[in-house]
Amino acid sequence: MLVRIQRVFWMMSLLCLAATAPTLGAEEGHKHGPPQALVSGEGQVLAVPDIAKLQVVILTEAPQAQTAAAENAKKAEAFVAAAKKFLQPQDALKSVGYRIVPLQTYGERGKKPAITGYRVSNNFQVTIKDLSRLGDFIDLAVRQGVNEMHGPFWEHSRMDVLIQEAGVQALQKAKDMAAALAASQGLKIKRLQRVSFRGRTVPVPREEARMLAAAPNSEKIATPMEVGEQEIRAAVDAVFELE
Repeated sequence: MLVRIQRVFWMMSLLCLAATAPTLGAEEGHKHGPPQALVSGEGQVLAVPDIAKLQVVILTEAPQAQTAAAENAKKAEAFVAAAKKFLQPQDALKSVGYRIVPLQTYGERGKKPAITGYRVSNNFQVTIKDLSRLGDFIDLAVRQGVNEMHGPFWEHSRMDVLIQEAGVQALQKAKDMAAALAASQGLKIKRLQRVSFRGRTVPVPREEARMLAAAPNSEKIATPMEVGEQEIRAAVDAVFELE
C-alpha cells in the first residue's frame, strides 16, 4: 500500500510540473501542424500613487435618538462646510452611509436587553488628488469633529497605461522564453498565434488613521503622510508558431 501511494504521489508531482512548465511541441488536436511554443511571462512596473481616498465618520451618542441625530447633523454640517472650503476642484466629497443604532446593556440571563441610548454615524468618502495636502485635510477633519477615519486608500490615475506597460513587458519575456526554447531545438519563432492577458495590481500597504475627536483647545497636529510605490503586475500566456 505504501509503494502504491508513493507512485501516485510521484505521478501527481509530474503532472503539476507539466502544467506549469513552458511547452515546446504541437498542440493537442494539431499534432501534424507546425511546432509551437506554449509559454508564460510576467511583467511589472512601479509607480507612486497620485490619488488618496479617506473614509471619514462622525459619531454621536445620546440617550434619545433625536438628540443624537441633531448633534450629528450639526457636526456634519460644520465638517462638510470646512471640507468644501479646503478641497480643490479636482477633489471630491460624498456621503456613503448613515446609521442610527440603539445602545444596549445585557443584564441577567433570560431578560431582554435594555436600551440605554443611541449612536448615530454619518460616513463620508473624500478623494484628494494633491497628496501634499492629505495630512492637512486629516488635521482639519479632526478639528471639525470627525472621530473615526479609515485610510488612506491609494489609487493611480494612469492605472490603465501602467497595466499596458506591464503587459508589454510580460509578452516580451514570454517571447524571449519561446525563442530560447526554439533555439535549443534548431528552430526560430515564425509568428505569435495567440495570447491571453491577466493584469493585477499589488497595492502598497495601507496606513489606517483611527483617532478620537480633538479637544476644543488642543494644538494643531501636523499629520505626516508618506506615499509608497505601487507595484502593477501583468501576466500573459502565449502560443508562438515555430519554424
